[in-house]
Amino acid sequence: MHFQTEMESFRAGMVEMASVVLNQVERAVAAWETLDAVAAESVIAGDDRVDERCAELDQRIFNIQLLEAPVAADLRLLHVGLIAVIALERVGDLAVSMAELTRNQRPEATVPEIQELIQRMSSQAVDTLAVAVQAIARGDVALGERATEQAVTVRRMLGEVLEAAGTIQADPLNRSWRAASILVARHLERVANNGAELGGRVRFLVTGEPFTRKAATA
Repeated sequence: MHFQTEMESFRAGMVEMASVVLNQVERAVAAWETLDAVAAESVIAGDDRVDERCAELDQRIFNIQLLEAPVAADLRLLHVGLIAVIALERVGDLAVSMAELTRNQRPEATVPEIQELIQRMSSQAVDTLAVAVQAIARGDVALGERATEQAVTVRRMLGEVLEAAGTIQADPLNRSWRAASILVARHLERVANNGAELGGRVRFLVTGEPFTRKAATA
């Protein structure tokens, strides 16, 4: 009974950490959209909380493996869960990078067409990672596959951002902003790619079938 309680607590902790990380991404994108330096600094400061949660879950995984006697299915969850924790920490770092890009940008340099694309891309990328974490927590293969499919859509959106940035008439006023917007879009693609990789691991979690990164990113 104690072991199952520990496993359920780990699942809940993983979902909670994902919520914190995704909130960081959403706040970073919101700061970028409004070029709010104060909000950007808040995101950067919030990364300490992400790191703390990561360390807590990492230690929890270690304690379960050390003190309990997990069976194969539980070991697979701990294995995938550790990968998820590492991925979530990476996404937290991406949120910080997006917040840092907000610094020194000027509101008059904003290009509305690109901002709209980034806003749509952000929503899809956040949902992709959220779906992947839920798929792991529930052991739901279909949800994992959905995350992988959604990541493909986010990659296409990145292409739209790059195309838009390339077709806008060159203007010294928005040169810096355009370069930063491309980096923000690339970071969002990486958020979704982390979701795709985690979603691709759900089948291994449920069935023990070996994971292949190629299948997760196709």
